Amino acid sequence: MAPESLVDHFYTTKSDVWSFGILLWEIVTLGWTPYPGMDPQTIARQVPQGYRMEKPDHCRRELFHIMHYCWHQCPEERLSFTEIKDMLGDMLESDTDYIQLDQFPDRNYYNVVTTAFQERI
Repeated sequence: MAPESLVDHFYTTKSDVWSFGILLWEIVTLGWTPYPGMDPQTIARQVPQGYRMEKPDHCRRELFHIMHYCWHQCPEERLSFTEIKDMLGDMLESDTDYIQLDQFPDRNYYNVVTTAFQERI
């Protein structure tokens, strides 16, 4: 969730843009869990303080820049969906792979945090 959604329960198209940036990260990592190794409470504390996920090794810098601009702290500074569509369209028309699967890391991007509920199962 966008910082303004986490803190103030405020939802706009710009908070949707934030979520779209997270979706792009999930797609690039082939469905791995965002904020690897962090539990929900830590995420809820860290994101409003400016924490952002790093670029996956196998992700083209141009694609990560789109994600990064979706995660701007100030909602007004985030990309619009029209800008995202145009930028992704330009990338798809280029000859370069925007995800370099041959550089996909051996490490996994999934959360291994155990909750009390999971321990009881």
